[in-house]
Amino acid sequence: MKRHTLALSLLVLMSSSVVAADKFGGLKDMAKTQAGSYAAEKLNLPTAAPAGAKVYLISPKEGETITGPVKVVFGLSGAGVAPAGAKDYPNTGHHHLLIDNPTVDYTVPLPATEQVKHFGGGQTETTLTLKPGTHTLQLVFADWKHQAFNPSLMSDKITITVK
Repeated sequence: MKRHTLALSLLVLMSSSVVAADKFGGLKDMAKTQAGSYAAEKLNLPTAAPAGAKVYLISPKEGETITGPVKVVFGLSGAGVAPAGAKDYPNTGHHHLLIDNPTVDYTVPLPATEQVKHFGGGQTETTLTLKPGTHTLQLVFADWKHQAFNPSLMSDKITITVK
């Protein structure tokens, strides 16, 4: 009888220590996520692209001639749109529109310029006032810190003519 009591006592003791060890599991996981996000931001580490995600321009279409202003509608499949800075939402990002072939370093956060438009509020369309002539447009989908995913998620570059 003493052996059974001893064995039962050991089982109770072991199970209570497992529960106690697990007590802070959620906090530890949260701390790891926050530390990872902090390191990614400080070291400019690219976020892995959502598997199967694609970004594309719905309108205008390649070769289209448009009387301004130009309405641009963004397309996305296989991922979600979230505002910039929303680092706790996996498989999400936000759009950037490249106008007229700017030189961009995709290993750092994308700059906000006249040729690199940010849509960090989660917008999925915009209206551009472009000078008459030929222009190129291309979408880049970026992570919470405005950095292109790895591999990059970019639309085909299109050429339009504005009257």
